[in-house]
Amino acid sequence: ISSDLSACSLTVRNNANITVNPNVNVTLNGPLTVSSGSFTLNNNANLIQTTNTNNSGNIIVKRNSSPLMRFDYTLWSSPVANQNLYSFSPDTAANRFYIYDEPTDQYNSLSSNNSFTVGRGYLIRVPRTFSATTPGVFTGIFTGKPNSGDITYGMSKSLNGFNAVGNPYPSQINVHNFIDAN
Repeated sequence: ISSDLSACSLTVRNNANITVNPNVNVTLNGPLTVSSGSFTLNNNANLIQTTNTNNSGNIIVKRNSSPLMRFDYTLWSSPVANQNLYSFSPDTAANRFYIYDEPTDQYNSLSSNNSFTVGRGYLIRVPRTFSATTPGVFTGIFTGKPNSGDITYGMSKSLNGFNAVGNPYPSQINVHNFIDAN
C-alpha cells in the first residue's frame, strides 16, 4: 500500500502479503483480520482504528530506533499483544532488559522470557552486534495481534510519580494531545 487508505474493515486472506509503505496511514472503522498471509507496517506506517474493535490474526510492525551504539539503551513499547522481549531483540544480552520500578526509582532487570505488557515502557540495550564507535539504527520487529481500542495502564505514585510508559498502538500518537489529555 503506497498511499493512504480508508476502509470499514480489512481482511487478508489467500496468502496475500500486504506491505504498508513508510508514512502511509491505513485507517479502519472496524477490525483488521489476517486469516492467511501477512500484513506488515513498515517504519512510520500507521494502522489507525477509529472504533473499539476486536482484531484477529497477527501483523508485523517495524519500528526504527534513533542511531545507537553497542552499549546504548532505548525505551520500547509493543503495538501488538503477547510480543516476547527476547524475540523482539534476540541479539541483546539476556540480562539487559529492564522495567522501571516507581517506588524505588530504579530500573530492574527482568527475564527476557517475559512478554511486553501493553502500555508499559521497557528499557532494552542495543544488540551485542552493534558497533561501539559507529551509530546504527535498530529495526525492532513486533509480531502479534494489533492493539486497538481504549487501553488502560495503571500508574503508581509512591515516590516521585515517574512511570515508564509507551505507545501501545500500531500508529503514532500526537504527543501534544496526549499531554493535554493527561
